[in-house]
Amino acid sequence: MAQVLEAIYETVERRRGEAASFLQDLIRASSPSGHEEEAAGVLSEKMRALGFEVRVDGLHDVMATIRGTGGGRSLLLNGHIDHVPAGDMADPYSGRLMDGGAFGVDGRIVYGRGASDMKGAVAAMAMAGGVLSELGVELEGDFKVAAVAQEEVGGAGTKATIDEARFLGDVVVVGEATNMDVALGHRGHARVDIVVRGRSCHASAPERGVNALYKAADLMARIRADLLPRLPDHPVFGKTTIAVTRISAKPDVANVVPGECRFHIDCRNNPDFPAEALRSSLEEIIGSMRDEDPEMDASVLSPSPAVGSRGFTGFYTDPEEHPVVAEARGAIADVLGHEPELKTWRFSTDGRFYSWLGIPVLGFGPGEERFAHTHEDHVRVEDYLDSVKAYAWLACKICGAK
Repeated sequence: MAQVLEAIYETVERRRGEAASFLQDLIRASSPSGHEEEAAGVLSEKMRALGFEVRVDGLHDVMATIRGTGGGRSLLLNGHIDHVPAGDMADPYSGRLMDGGAFGVDGRIVYGRGASDMKGAVAAMAMAGGVLSELGVELEGDFKVAAVAQEEVGGAGTKATIDEARFLGDVVVVGEATNMDVALGHRGHARVDIVVRGRSCHASAPERGVNALYKAADLMARIRADLLPRLPDHPVFGKTTIAVTRISAKPDVANVVPGECRFHIDCRNNPDFPAEALRSSLEEIIGSMRDEDPEMDASVLSPSPAVGSRGFTGFYTDPEEHPVVAEARGAIADVLGHEPELKTWRFSTDGRFYSWLGIPVLGFGPGEERFAHTHEDHVRVEDYLDSVKAYAWLACKICGAK
């Protein structure tokens, strides 16, 4: 097997130009959530050329497989091809190679929307299969890649590959950015809307109405003052966080005092603060403010369907319960030359859907969380190439290689 790892190294280094060009092409294929057609086309064409069996569903999820000879575990790599809007990012689809010093990192980088979140990992997954095919490595178990759509807006792509295509593996590795460490899970995600009602009137005589926007601002201030300091910390998942991310007022007219204001709360929770606790805490604050101010009229709307009946929507793959954690960590260490740290992501991933089915899920990918969804979105070239090696070697170790 040592000879296989050495051959993987040599092949990736020889094909580094091809690998970098492919990542650039994938970044240049704009793919905001719900519009992944072009990226799915670029990816599926390349993966067929690299030796995968490929099918693409109606959501533009790309499901690719290199068949094993039988008897081994199957490894599924999951990544998403959609990305958040480009925002104020300059030349977001350039995919240009540049020096990382512009962003305070060493070495060459590939820049562009989705580079770190997460086309760098998806391209590496595809190239890993190509390396194994070129080397003629016969895997015992299937090596699969699910490159999915609509992850950024709730995970419809991954859910479709699971529920409709039954595209699963015995072990799942999610390629979301880990900065080349190993992630074992993440916090949950709860979302609620709060609607505050007032009374509209002409803006020239505000005393005739009740300004819902003012009431909403008072409520947000109370949430920050009373709820944020008591959000629980957790030894595995970290601290629960809350952020107000959207606000709107009705009527949306410049010379009218708004009679309704709605704002959205994004909560990243741990098991000690499930979705029900978020709702009850907010209702408690509203009730207290109503006692002080009879004109305070606010309601917490039902949690989003993404929360559903689950109080906690995160997951954790415990190394004590799943030996595959040590196995995968050791394989990645073989490639990197050092043992990667174990950690949890701060954001949510599609890994939760597999974990809820009882499948062990790990995270490993190039890129840093701090650059995801920012105008500095990029991935280091060397980390990208090392990910190609790591994914190929993981396939050999998890699936079994002859």
